Amino acid sequence: MRVDFKKIAVASSLALFLLGGCGNYDYSSVNNVEDGSSEFVSAEVVDDINASVMLSVVKASIDPNAQNAFGYKAVKIRYKTHDEADNEVIASGLLVIPSATDQYQAYRVANGEQPFSVSMICDNHGTIFKDEEAPSNVEKSDGMPNSSLAVMMSGYAGFAVIMPDYIGFGDSKEHYHPYMLKKSSAQASLDMIKASMKYMNDNGIALNYQLFISGYSQGGYTALALTEEIEKGFDTNVNLMGVAPMAGPYLVSAFGDAVLQTDTNMSVPAFMADIANAYSKAYSDIKLEDMIVADKVAAFDGLFDGTKDMVQIQTALQLPLNAPTTMLFQEHFIESYNTDTNNSLKEKFLLNDTGKFNAKSRIKLIHCSNDEVVPVTMTTGVKAYLEAAGSSRVEELLIDSVTADYTQGEAVHTNCAIPAYTQALGWFDAIRKGEI
Repeated sequence: MRVDFKKIAVASSLALFLLGGCGNYDYSSVNNVEDGSSEFVSAEVVDDINASVMLSVVKASIDPNAQNAFGYKAVKIRYKTHDEADNEVIASGLLVIPSATDQYQAYRVANGEQPFSVSMICDNHGTIFKDEEAPSNVEKSDGMPNSSLAVMMSGYAGFAVIMPDYIGFGDSKEHYHPYMLKKSSAQASLDMIKASMKYMNDNGIALNYQLFISGYSQGGYTALALTEEIEKGFDTNVNLMGVAPMAGPYLVSAFGDAVLQTDTNMSVPAFMADIANAYSKAYSDIKLEDMIVADKVAAFDGLFDGTKDMVQIQTALQLPLNAPTTMLFQEHFIESYNTDTNNSLKEKFLLNDTGKFNAKSRIKLIHCSNDEVVPVTMTTGVKAYLEAAGSSRVEELLIDSVTADYTQGEAVHTNCAIPAYTQALGWFDAIRKGEI
């Protein structure tokens, strides 16, 4: 997939931190950092982007006055993780490592600054349906950057970016995708962080052990779930500096409560179908035939195998955009969901809520106030839950200026991603440089 880099131009505020800083070295107790040996399987260099190529991209799409840029190496990481049933899965993802030019290193020395060291971002992608959209499949061996996030985060801002494919995509595409399932979503990202750190340590990358977490939509949900998992006890020598979940359906139970009504519509029916499919595969007491309208159950066979996009999925299920919920879910199931406190799906949604913990990390929740796919109440609601649990370092940023262009298939939820990432990266950089 070739990215339209012109869309990155709106992120012009990123020019404020091009090559602007790197995290402080922190090599204390390095021998105690989890080395990822039990997770790492293999690595394959997918592409090696020259700094001069990167500079031309930066000049054309982000900052015409840029004088320097990072080159970067894109590496496919294969690693071990576990699914909802604790079965071992060989998963994959893309690791993008920035490389500082000799010119930039000399500049830092001349100005009395420390040599460049690498801070990490684990970025968790939004909902995809086709395997070709997985991060490790997007980056091609053609000497040109293929991922807009790699351009922004690595080639421009100098972060190492860890981008899990998620279980169900990339090298684990034969496994069902655990969509909106908290345990395996967080674990797959955490295990890739460990495996990526091992690769970088083994290959002489000067890590400073600063870790940032981001993600948009489904990735926002995963980012917050990952934060909770890390705070349970991932090695404290890795410093979790900042977390920026964006436009995520963090409270799966509230999302389900809002959609599973007889008089509501599904803005994107494929999302709810994906949830139904994943939960029916993860939990033995949840069955498609108990939830889904009878004449649509058979269509689920092979529907989420990574070969079909959103339109093809909705066509197979005969569901237009904004289809009534009752076109997919049986009315008597909806009634059970709303009246029976022991309804299995309702119980599992509650188990998979994230954001109901006392977070110690600095968290910035970012959302467009008029998001028509994931309502902004997801952000305001999870902020309230975090604060009620004792979290004292949580803030929210609501963006009001994003509009939709439905004639081009672009919803507010889609168009909000670039300004949201712009805000997240600027915040990460300010933290990295010790400005906030």
